[in-house]
Amino acid sequence: MSYATFSTPLPRWQRLAGSVMSGLVIAFLIFDGAIKLAPIAPVTETLVALGYSGDPSLARGLGIMTLIIALLYAIPRTSVLGAILLTGLLGGAIATHL
Repeated sequence: MSYATFSTPLPRWQRLAGSVMSGLVIAFLIFDGAIKLAPIAPVTETLVALGYSGDPSLARGLGIMTLIIALLYAIPRTSVLGAILLTGLLGGAIATHL
């Protein structure tokens, strides 16, 4: 059984806008994950201020997790899984700040 699908192609500017927005999200996640890998003082101080221990391995684990989620989101075949995990990651960040 075959199904007929009717879809109109998106204009070029809409595809470009979507790519730019996804690129900005990926760039932010890579930056966020990278600064958590190095044991720098502002990251440790922020974790302590949020109520977590100042253990560098906690920040390093969060950084690795963020980089993996960014990679999954950047690859087109796994972008849906990356988006779902990204939603969970950012939801946890919001819950921590509250």
